[in-house]
Amino acid sequence: MSDQDRVTPPASVVVVGGGVVGLSCAVSLAEAGHQVRVWTADDPSATASAHAAGVWKPTYQAPLAGSLARASCSLAHYRRLAADPATGVRMVEALTVGEVPDRHALPAQLAMLPDLHAPSTLPPGFDRGLRHRAPVIDLPRHLRWMVDRLAALGAIVEIRRAESLDEALAEAPVVVLAAGLGARELAADPTVRPLFSQYVVTDNPGVHRVLVEISDARRWTSIIPHADRVHLGDVRIPGRTDASADREEAREILRRCRETEPALQDARVLRIDTGILPARPTTRVEVERRRDGLVVHDYGHGGSGLSLCWGTAHEVVRLIAAHHHAVVGRPSA
Repeated sequence: MSDQDRVTPPASVVVVGGGVVGLSCAVSLAEAGHQVRVWTADDPSATASAHAAGVWKPTYQAPLAGSLARASCSLAHYRRLAADPATGVRMVEALTVGEVPDRHALPAQLAMLPDLHAPSTLPPGFDRGLRHRAPVIDLPRHLRWMVDRLAALGAIVEIRRAESLDEALAEAPVVVLAAGLGARELAADPTVRPLFSQYVVTDNPGVHRVLVEISDARRWTSIIPHADRVHLGDVRIPGRTDASADREEAREILRRCRETEPALQDARVLRIDTGILPARPTTRVEVERRRDGLVVHDYGHGGSGLSLCWGTAHEVVRLIAAHHHAVVGRPSA
């Protein structure tokens, strides 16, 4: 957070959304000195974010230039958080495989991977890869840490569904819309579309390395280990609103991951996690002036919420700083 962001006269802000995007915005705003309330339709522990596999990875989310900067900012933030185990963030050995270019012609998304070098061996079925380190985020713990951090900063998290942005603007002069799929209705934005995601969660029989496949296919292989479990995936189905588990997809995920990582052969399946992600052609981070105040939009991250959220949160803080004259002096309701 820059000094310029910190000296902005504080505003009363309602953040709509209690997933990782909304909470990262709320923490960043509260750290900058703003008076923050979070409205979330569900407890943060019950949001789609709480069921995510939890790894920062390269993102190709449009607009590309913005995503590169946001992903780099988020990566730097996670590397700082990893110094404190209470945040739920760790730096872990990782392998990126699949459609990986030559190491001397890497795109910026891959070139920013920490501690990048060539792997000595590759898992079966892959002939290209990069060895590096990656932030792994235990989402249940990370979300609890953010809620606790907000409480320590005097911010409030309320279980409250926003029926409209006008409702939020009636209580604060600045509203941050970070409601994920809910932004489709709240912002009247039909470009926000559902994106079904599914992981198989097993116990951890001794897997310590992250593996993520780069692929344009609907399905790809990912293995994200935590201390007590491993998230195996992945499948993304655009337009699907049914969040029920797909057993056939789950069997295919297990087959692929067990072929790639033999240690998973005897892993016990704990559950199948699904979620409906907020896809959009581009991530929307911008200010909208309204008669009753300021709306700052921060949504449309798709499957890149963890990779982008701290970067977009810092942008939200800067946007409010740049438009502070529109909100200074108006008290909250």
